[in-house]
Amino acid sequence: MAELVGRLQSAFAARGEPVEWRAYSHDPVRVGEPLRAAGFTAMGPDRTLLLADLDEVAAGTSTVAPSKGLRVRRLDYGYHRERSLDRLAEAGGPYARGLADVREDHGNVLGWALNVQLLEADTRLVGVGWAEAVGWTEFVAVRGMTGPHTEFLPNWVQWARNSHALRLSTGSPRQAPGRRYLMAEAPDGPIRDALLAVGFRAVSTVRSYAWTPAGPPPAVTRPVAMLIGDRDHDALCAEFQDRFAFKPSYTYYPSIEEPPDSVTWHVGDVTDACHSYQLRRNLPDDHRVARLQKAVERGLRACVRPGEQLYSVDWWHQGYRFDPARVGGSGGPTWPGAACWEGDYYMLLTRDLRMGTFWHPWEESLCVFGAELLAEVEHDLTATLGTVMRRGGRNTGNVWTFESSGDAV
Repeated sequence: MAELVGRLQSAFAARGEPVEWRAYSHDPVRVGEPLRAAGFTAMGPDRTLLLADLDEVAAGTSTVAPSKGLRVRRLDYGYHRERSLDRLAEAGGPYARGLADVREDHGNVLGWALNVQLLEADTRLVGVGWAEAVGWTEFVAVRGMTGPHTEFLPNWVQWARNSHALRLSTGSPRQAPGRRYLMAEAPDGPIRDALLAVGFRAVSTVRSYAWTPAGPPPAVTRPVAMLIGDRDHDALCAEFQDRFAFKPSYTYYPSIEEPPDSVTWHVGDVTDACHSYQLRRNLPDDHRVARLQKAVERGLRACVRPGEQLYSVDWWHQGYRFDPARVGGSGGPTWPGAACWEGDYYMLLTRDLRMGTFWHPWEESLCVFGAELLAEVEHDLTATLGTVMRRGGRNTGNVWTFESSGDAV
């Protein structure tokens, strides 16, 4: 166990990230002592792991209703008491997972894998609870409540039974499981007692241990943040549209005014019937789309400034903000997005738009702009994709673009 803990510490020290290890009483190996010996410290009180069948909770809460003068409703977009919500959630705890943490995981997407319930009086917010679908499992987890608000549970049971919505949150509806159970973690106190009273059962206890690597201050942000309804992401899209005169079109090529320090390649002939852009992560290493992606990732990593983040922008869909130094490696998240993607305009950008890539799905072209980035990737991309299509937005003579019809010859 000491060797395993040491390997984990080495990996997180290399990434400059703190660690939380959750030790359960039912674990076959007791890990508390090895963790403390390695420098981990216990966080907060022990919590009880609680499980319940949806039917049992439905029966146990059949007569539960808000007190007179209060109402329960689900958080939706445009809620006008967001600051009160954040303050109320931050003031409570400890939680299995804080609301801000969970919302960041889900990119603020409400109604798919995340459900936030509100308890309101006429003019104020008095309680909050949040639950999320747990990946490809049969569980929905109650991650936190600001009080013993069992009034939220009937709504979460109904939501958990809505297999269509929760299966969409994990992938193919035919492959994802139905939800059958609720789970929660709570320390001794009124929330734990209230959950036990409506059908939950105590099955284990859990204690969290934390460790922070020595050296420079560790990262305080996630390697990747999903962006939906994010003001910074929306502002970046608007700035890109203005600066590059972006005109989405099936027939208008090249759709942007390519800057002087740009090179554009045609990508349409590097795929085949067995490998599409969208399945890029399953491509063999020697496939040209995989080589294209690796060249772009390597170039962007080499050119970003220390601590600078990149943006992965899929027009009409959610985007991502990420640290290129902390993605794509062993044990970390994969690189979000791709240089080219079927059916969507796709961009990889610095926030100041000094460099990046623009993928045109209908022309099947990849524009790379920014002198620094071109110096890193032009040779490799030309070797992978072949002859350059445009430089600085001007045809090179071997390929001609006709804006009226979008045909390339």
